[in-house]
Amino acid sequence: MAKGSVIINEDFCLGCGYCVEFCKKKSLTMSQDNYTSQGLLQANFSEPESCNACGLCVIMCPHFAIEVYKVI
Repeated sequence: MAKGSVIINEDFCLGCGYCVEFCKKKSLTMSQDNYTSQGLLQANFSEPESCNACGLCVIMCPHFAIEVYKVI
């Protein structure tokens, strides 16, 4: 069962991939077919069962596009 929920705001995401690179649980991946409003590949919350809601993706996102919630 997932311990965290990640929401990625498509309007703010610029597809830099920092969240994917620094996610220790590999819960985030770069999409191969989902593009941001600027036409860049977007990050996806693809492995929710591995997320522990550490919030590192939020800290690393320079565009404030990610929110993390702990699932109880």
